[in-house]
Amino acid sequence: MVFGWGKKKVEYDEPLENSSPSYQTITLDEIPKILDDIVILRKGTLAAEIKSHRNRIDPQREVILKIANELSEDELDPDKLDPHFQIMVNRGKKEVISAIKKEFGNTFPDINSTDDVMRFKKTSTAGINKVGDMLGKHSKVIHHFAPKYSKKLTNDLKELSNNLKDVDELIDNFTATENSVKIINELLSSREKTLEKLSKQNLRMDELKSTINEKKEKISKFKNEINEIKNSSGYKSYVDMKSQLSDFNYEEVKIRHDIDDEFTKISRPLGKFVHISSHDKELKDLTAKLSSTPYDVLNENNISGIKNILDSIVTGIDSGSVSVKDTSKSKDSIAEIKNLIPSLISTKEKFETKKHELLEKLENFDSKSIQIVENNLKHDESDVSDASSKLKLFEEENLDLVHSLPTILHQIETNLKDVTSTSYTISTDNQ
Repeated sequence: MVFGWGKKKVEYDEPLENSSPSYQTITLDEIPKILDDIVILRKGTLAAEIKSHRNRIDPQREVILKIANELSEDELDPDKLDPHFQIMVNRGKKEVISAIKKEFGNTFPDINSTDDVMRFKKTSTAGINKVGDMLGKHSKVIHHFAPKYSKKLTNDLKELSNNLKDVDELIDNFTATENSVKIINELLSSREKTLEKLSKQNLRMDELKSTINEKKEKISKFKNEINEIKNSSGYKSYVDMKSQLSDFNYEEVKIRHDIDDEFTKISRPLGKFVHISSHDKELKDLTAKLSSTPYDVLNENNISGIKNILDSIVTGIDSGSVSVKDTSKSKDSIAEIKNLIPSLISTKEKFETKKHELLEKLENFDSKSIQIVENNLKHDESDVSDASSKLKLFEEENLDLVHSLPTILHQIETNLKDVTSTSYTISTDNQ
């Protein structure tokens, strides 16, 4: 702050464009023109009012410049000054006068447009600040050794500054108008974008509904096809055979278990013989499988080999190379299994023949046709589910968008009233 400046508030009554609010109904299409007109009007008013202030302020600038010129010619009784103070006074005097002449030597810019307004504000504000700073820097010297100039400069600079505060207020008011206009335009744009989004999403919703209806028709068709297939005699036979196959699987487990039980009786000598056998690789492999999974190797091709293995085990028991707890019992068990082998093979082969015949019958049935239809059914049901989920999301979002439109209109009306002092009701009929 410049030395000695007070804070007295300068009252300024800005003329009102409308003394009381009026009420009008308008369409959205009319708003841009209303905004353009109000901005043009406010620009013209701002330029005229600031020009009036400029015309009052510029003479004040001339007065301060005149005071600086008088101070420049005044010697301030240098002979009465101590040499030390004389240097300080001359330097302060010189710097103050230089600042005033530099900043206030030319007239403030004339004003014919809003661009001129900002240029005037920048120039005048910068000048006052720089002169004020320089007076503040040398305030003690000027107050003490040039009191009559100090008082004049202080009062005139304070009055000049107060007048510029009125200018700032007028500019701030216009800036507020511009900001409100910008907000209204943004709201108008937001409404247009909302309507565009609603339009696009409504089209997408129609597409989804159409897809859902088409898929539902296909689903109904697939279900009918599946019912026709399942009601056919061929399919019923197929289901019966599948059931029989399940029974065969159970029967296979039982046969395997029975065979395993028989060979469990000689598991000890058979297990020992696996490790000491001097047979060739083929018979060694057969011995190992006979010990672990006898069902898998019981067939006509392996009968001689199996009997050879069993005879070799008996020989091993007799020679002591295959140790058992009860020699007689082990040999009897081996003999018993040797006699049972043809029967066990016959049981297995009869079972596998029946199972093979059943599998051939199942292969003759065209099960792929119903599988294709069932897969198509699942695919379309999944598509309907996905489309329904998307449709629900669009419906919820559209509901929010529709509800936002009245809010946007209300915000536009509120901002229009603030800018124009007129209460507008926006009509959206046929829009």
